[in-house]
Amino acid sequence: MLNRPRSRSWIFFVLTLVAVLALVLHEAGQLQPVEDLAQLVIAPVQRSFDGLVNSTGDLFGMFREVRELRVENRDLQDENNRLRSENIRLKDLEAENITLRDLLKFSRNTPDYVTLAADVIGRDPSPYLNSITINVGDNRGLKPGMPVITGGSALVGRIKEVNPRTSKVQLLQDVNSAVNALIQSSRANGLVKGQPDGSLLMDYIPLEEKVATDDVVLTSGLGGDLPRSLVIGQVTDVTKRDIDLFQSAALRPAADLNRLEVVLVILSFESPTPQQPSK
Repeated sequence: MLNRPRSRSWIFFVLTLVAVLALVLHEAGQLQPVEDLAQLVIAPVQRSFDGLVNSTGDLFGMFREVRELRVENRDLQDENNRLRSENIRLKDLEAENITLRDLLKFSRNTPDYVTLAADVIGRDPSPYLNSITINVGDNRGLKPGMPVITGGSALVGRIKEVNPRTSKVQLLQDVNSAVNALIQSSRANGLVKGQPDGSLLMDYIPLEEKVATDDVVLTSGLGGDLPRSLVIGQVTDVTKRDIDLFQSAALRPAADLNRLEVVLVILSFESPTPQQPSK
């Protein structure tokens, strides 16, 4: 037990002596070959260690940059989604404004008509009964039979049922719809009817009348239940056979009856008085 402290003191003395001797030899330049050899051995290890430290620093820096890029990308994606939604909303408002401007223009150009704008709030799901529901009814003076139009004086249909605050509109393409019509260019009369497949057909056109593709078809005003010159559609195909009493024409509706959002109800109108021939 008494020898252990002495041995430790002896070791400390030896280490101190070696350190002093190494310092003296270093100052005297006697250790330069040994130091060069040690440097030669240690240098690759030191370079590897420095490279490892630098690589580790670069790795942490890369992780930090990736994290920052992810945050920036998420912010950009959120901003992109917001701008896309805003753009969609503005386009929707623009389309609605175009329709409203067309309806306002029609009202200004027909001062003898009393009209009322309405929003489409429903559609009949039946493939054979084509109708829509609008958000005005008896409370605004609507009655069955009143014509309904959309932008550009395009005829949509007629009021079929009236409730206190809503009304059902029978569309032109309904199988029970029939409208007296004429071809704008030739003034030939006929009857536009809805077909089971949702298309329009102008029937009962006299065989001697000339009917061409893209001819515009208007309401004739016959019967007095509709104003004259509302736009029904354009001719897309003509069926004419000598064995038939009449010819017929398939029509493309002037209004997209499947995408109606805002319509105009004509509450009352005055048909133009035919001019009397001069004497």
